[in-house]
Amino acid sequence: MENEEKDTSNMEDDDFKKAKEESPPSSETESDDEAPSLEGDNKIVEFVPVDDSLPKFISQTEILKILSSRETLTHILTLILLLIIFGILSFTKSGIAEKLIITLGYSFAFGYFITANLNKFKSLSKLIRSVDASSIFVPLFISGLISIFIWVGLHDEIYSENVNRILSLGLIFIFIIWQFAQAWWMRIPFKEFALRKMAKYEDEGETKLGMVMNVLSPVIWAFLGFFIFNFISTRVSQFSENFDNTFISFWFLIMFLLGGITFFFLKQMHRGFWYNQKVASFSAYFALGYWGFLSYHAGVLLYSMYNNPSFVFDLIFMLVTIFLVIYSLSFQALRTEARRAHLKDTNHYMGKAGNFITRENVIFYAISFTTAYGASNFFLANSDASLIGGIQGVSRISHMIVILSGILVILIVNYNLLTGRGFIQEGFIDSIRNPKDN
Repeated sequence: MENEEKDTSNMEDDDFKKAKEESPPSSETESDDEAPSLEGDNKIVEFVPVDDSLPKFISQTEILKILSSRETLTHILTLILLLIIFGILSFTKSGIAEKLIITLGYSFAFGYFITANLNKFKSLSKLIRSVDASSIFVPLFISGLISIFIWVGLHDEIYSENVNRILSLGLIFIFIIWQFAQAWWMRIPFKEFALRKMAKYEDEGETKLGMVMNVLSPVIWAFLGFFIFNFISTRVSQFSENFDNTFISFWFLIMFLLGGITFFFLKQMHRGFWYNQKVASFSAYFALGYWGFLSYHAGVLLYSMYNNPSFVFDLIFMLVTIFLVIYSLSFQALRTEARRAHLKDTNHYMGKAGNFITRENVIFYAISFTTAYGASNFFLANSDASLIGGIQGVSRISHMIVILSGILVILIVNYNLLTGRGFIQEGFIDSIRNPKDN
């Protein structure tokens, strides 16, 4: 298999790393007409060459086909309508709105999760993926049944208070856990962009692009953030009072500190491989994109230190995040299918979980996850005080989680690139703690 294919299939795939360890060296060192083999006890296992005629990257057209398919359009519209309903309810700040958000959030999240699993049955799949309004019957029916049980529990004379507390804590937990998932899922569009840029470079030659851009990326976004804050201060009188030298100093301090810590660990990990053209180009372009995502959360975190949580900013970004998650899950499903297509006629290990999320059911899993996330956002927006110290505390914690998780994601993505190309073999912690001379 060629280097580029290793990059796309090994980047975060532990199963494929296992295949790499069990399989012989890459066929780059062998002639085209000579398939590699592994000698065992009195037998030889032939390794059929991977079909490199298949495309190495997932096209945006394939993903758009999933997102804009007539078979799933009704379900996408249902998600949008549900989020609008949550938004309207959250503005009322009422107890009944809170119960409705809890009920609809949980019922539709579980309803679409079950629908995604039922999609494996052909008869139900035809109904669920029909092009008319009947496609929504199954998830609506399941969600309706679940909502009845939840609504009854919330109004039970004996257990209603406990049920409400447990389900409320559940939504807060979902909101916080989503921050970890958000940082991980958001890597995909930036990683894909970096992989495409990397494919244009050769292994031969050296460049300082990776080192320079990992230093400059947080600096670039720090100055962009400053100009955005300055623009907001001219439009929002309340914020203009807070946008002083202290605020500006803390903003640059946060970005430079986060950037410096990340660069230190990356330097430990990359060692002399900084200058490899492919490694450097990937690391550079990924950093440039992903630091934009981190700077947003750093900016909202600092803003919330001086003001009430900016749910306007959070809700706008929530909508962006939801569609990026749908994109990311769709990309993952297609990439898994492409990898299995590459290896289906070979003796390489392909993993056992490849059929869990497919192009047929990925949209339903995405709707399930994003419905739960949307409900948790609007639940906090509706509540005057949460059960764990107030909305402001939850908002600050969530952004801190995203930032710290994001730094970890940058390190993991770079680590997977280096291990996928065979530059380092030690574990992740060892790679950034005890670098070895090369």
